[in-house]
Amino acid sequence: MKLNLLTPERKAVFDTEITSVTIPTYSGEMTILEGHSPLITTLGTGLIKYKIAGEDGMKQALISWGYCEVVPGAVNVLAEFMQTKDEVVVGAAEKQISEAEQKLAKQNLTDDEFENTINDIQKARVGLQLLN
Repeated sequence: MKLNLLTPERKAVFDTEITSVTIPTYSGEMTILEGHSPLITTLGTGLIKYKIAGEDGMKQALISWGYCEVVPGAVNVLAEFMQTKDEVVVGAAEKQISEAEQKLAKQNLTDDEFENTINDIQKARVGLQLLN
């Protein structure tokens, strides 16, 4: 099956033959194998992990928010944000976590501000997980 992973900024993975993909859905991780039933689901923040056909090991990247569509022969992921291991800057991620946690502790946030701040923390933490 083919994997297409697109963000507003780039075609990160396009028409790549894979044997499996695990995506972070809004309600938890989901692994998709060849022959999976068609579906559309919303993405949460987490790691997308996929195995390219004929290669060893799993590829992975941080993705956040968006949609995943499974159709016969393909998985299409449209993510608002994506970050690879090479793009993670430890100091920036740690600073983002610290500032967001302080914001949660000290400010009275609207629901949208609260959700965005929690998402910022999740993205930074998952980005750091890529380095392990």
